[in-house]
Parts: sequence; structure tokens; C-alpha cells
Amino acid sequence: MISSKKIYIVNLLMAILPNSGCQKLKARLYRWAGVTVGSGVEFFQGIKVQGIGELEIHDRAFIGHEVLFMLNEGSKIVIEESAIVGSRSVVMTGFHPITPDGERILSREGTCSTVRIGKGCSVSTACIVLPGVTVGEMALVAAGATVAKDVAPRTLVGGCPAKLIRTL
Repeated sequence: MISSKKIYIVNLLMAILPNSGCQKLKARLYRWAGVTVGSGVEFFQGIKVQGIGELEIHDRAFIGHEVLFMLNEGSKIVIEESAIVGSRSVVMTGFHPITPDGERILSREGTCSTVRIGKGCSVSTACIVLPGVTVGEMALVAAGATVAKDVAPRTLVGGCPAKLIRTL
């Protein structure tokens, strides 16, 4: 589980470390904060991890510039090996249900789930991956897409909400 105090420090450091350098240092910092990081992972500048769930980043994954991982307590994000999460993408694991009755977000009741970005897939620039979604192995998510449902392996999806464009 991620330590909220340690990840706060790591988020600050990630904003000032060089874009494509210091990869081993970046991996050590994330491990220190409680993130599981495989070998050969590439981190760009400005990545933020918010929350105290679990984050697993497997071997040779690539995390682009200013990616935001939002983790609710009890939730998990898994980035499998050789997967790409493009710059300025958002991956989130929970939300606050909105109903006609009762308090809204102030109630602090929320959901948590697991998000899985499959082996060798690519989530392009400025995508939003919503809670509970699995992006299948070798799938491609077009730039700017909002992924609200599972993406089948070896498919290309795009749009808001993301829809099948073609099978690869």
C-alpha cells in the first residue's frame, strides 16, 4: 500500500527531475513510497499518484509526462509489462455515487475497483481510464478517449465514450 506522506514527497520530486533521465532514481523513489515497480520502467516528468491504494507497474512499462493515477483506498491499478500510458492521461479507481437523495461528495462514501492496463497495450495521450476497466493485451486506445468499459485484446478504440474502431 502506498504511504500518503512518502508519495507526497515523490510527487514533488517527480515535478523537478528531468523528463527522460534518472530512471533508476525514479523507480527507487516510487518503491520507497510503496509502489511496485518492475525493471526497465520509464517515467517521464510530472507524474502524480494521488491516494493510498495499490499501484503496480510491471517491467518495461512507459509512463508519460504528467500522468495522474487516482487511487481510492482498497483499490488497485496494474500496468502490465511493456504497456504505455501516454502523457496527460488519467487513470482512476473510484468515484462518489451521486443520487437524488442525501449528501453528495461531502458524505465521503465512494467506490473502489481495480484498473488493469494489459501487456503491450497503449493508452495514448490525454485519455481517461475510468474505474473497473481492463484494457486488453496489445490494445490501442486513441488519443483523448474516455474508456468507460473493458477494451478487448488487440483492438483499437477511440472517442468519448471509447468505442471499437477496428480489430488489430
